Amino acid sequence: MKGHATGQVSELLSFDDKSWSMFYCPLDMVEQSEEWHRSNDFEKDSWNTGCWRGYIGHWSIINNKLILTKVVREKSTIDSLNRSRSVYVEMSHVFKCYSKYATPKGIFASWVNDTIRIGRGRLIRYNHMAFDRNQEEEALLIIKKGIVTKVKYFHNRIVQGHSMRDFGKAIVHDSISWDGISDNVKRFLFRMKVNHDENGHVDSFDLKFYKLTPEQEIIMKPRILELVSRHRNDILVMQILDKYVTETYTFPIVRPKKD
Repeated sequence: MKGHATGQVSELLSFDDKSWSMFYCPLDMVEQSEEWHRSNDFEKDSWNTGCWRGYIGHWSIINNKLILTKVVREKSTIDSLNRSRSVYVEMSHVFKCYSKYATPKGIFASWVNDTIRIGRGRLIRYNHMAFDRNQEEEALLIIKKGIVTKVKYFHNRIVQGHSMRDFGKAIVHDSISWDGISDNVKRFLFRMKVNHDENGHVDSFDLKFYKLTPEQEIIMKPRILELVSRHRNDILVMQILDKYVTETYTFPIVRPKKD
């Protein structure tokens, strides 16, 4: 899927008797997509910032095959009370345009040779960009010529903390010494990467400073390490796809105003 600067609605997948979000768009991977996008399935209001591709595909794993069963798009309408609302309409031309891959069950995505990530359940991590998110239950489907050859399941979870915003508030309301730093320096930034031990606990920090001279960094680094260490229990740690993860963030430190 092409990169987008906003979060995108996922494709939908029926698999293992459950409904999943599918973070993958097979239809745009073959030449038939150009003909389809020129068809009457697409109108001026087919696209919005949450679905730049203009459609949502409904997929199923049938006899281990990745099958497209339906495609819909969101359409704005006005009801009898002159209120604007959205409905989903089916996009029937897709089956004509992709007839090369048609089966009695639907469109067989035999062109797919990739690992597809799917998810369901509570949202554990979210970044407002494309499919950059993780749900509580996820699986990786290894697909060769449209056939699922292997499945690996994951249970994602929050190990500690609630959000890095809480951590940011905690350090902003704490205090550090500014001794040895010129009065001309009113604020600086530091970027923090968290390293974890084998149990997911916060082990150490890698810091990068901005708006400080090398000499000022030498003075401030141990103070910032002490500051973040005091609030290590506020740091959000997640277990995502069997790896411990803490997002890398940049935080501002502002010199307190003198009384």
